[in-house]
Amino acid sequence: MGFYLKKVFPHAALGIWEINEPIEEIFSKVELSRQEQTIFSCLKTPERKQQWLSYRLILPYLVRPKERSSIDYDKFGKPYLNNGVKHISVSHSGKFSALIASTKHSVGIDIEKIQPKIVHLAEKFMNSYELDQISSCHEIESLYLVWTSKEAIYKLYGKKDILFKDHINILPFDFKGQGAITGEINTPGFRKQLSIQYQVVENYLMAFTIDNQLQLQDHA
Repeated sequence: MGFYLKKVFPHAALGIWEINEPIEEIFSKVELSRQEQTIFSCLKTPERKQQWLSYRLILPYLVRPKERSSIDYDKFGKPYLNNGVKHISVSHSGKFSALIASTKHSVGIDIEKIQPKIVHLAEKFMNSYELDQISSCHEIESLYLVWTSKEAIYKLYGKKDILFKDHINILPFDFKGQGAITGEINTPGFRKQLSIQYQVVENYLMAFTIDNQLQLQDHA
C-alpha cells in the first residue's frame, strides 16, 4: 500500500508507511547522505534495512521540498533533519514504519504490533502503581498503550538518563481504541507532564507526543 496514514497538527505532522516493497526498490527512491549510507551498510537483516529505509519515504508527505534533508543523529542517537524541520521521531514494527516531524516542538512516536507476550514483560517497564491501574478488560491493549507511550516520551526526551519503570509514569486511563492520555517524566532534577495521543492501526498500537502542552517545572 505504501503511504498509509497522515495526521496534521499545528506545527507538526505524522505519517505511517506500510512496507511492501523490496529493499532494492525502497533504496532507489531515497537519497542517503554519506553518514546514512554508512549506517545502512551496518544493518544486518533485510527486515531491519527495509524498516530503516521506509520511514525516509514518509518525509515527502510531511515536509516541504526546501525543508527536506538527510537524517542525522545527535550524540544520544536521537534523529533530526540537518536543515529545515529540526524535530523528528521515528518508529517501526512489523509491516509499519512511522515518522513525526515538527518545525517548533520536540516530538516522540512509537508503533508496536499487539501481541499477548507483553503480559509477561509488563513488570519490566511498569511500576506497581501503573500495574494496579490496568483493567482485565482490554488488558493487552492497555499494556501496549503504556509501553508505546513511555517509548514516545523517552524519544521526545532524547537522553539516556531515564528508566521506563522509575522515571516515566503513565497516569490512569480507560482504553478506548484511540484518544489521549497523560504521562510524565519524573526525576530528581525536574518533572514534566505530556499529553500522549494514541490510535489502534489494524493490530498495531501507535502513540505519539508533541511537546507543546505543559511547561517544565524545576525542583529545588
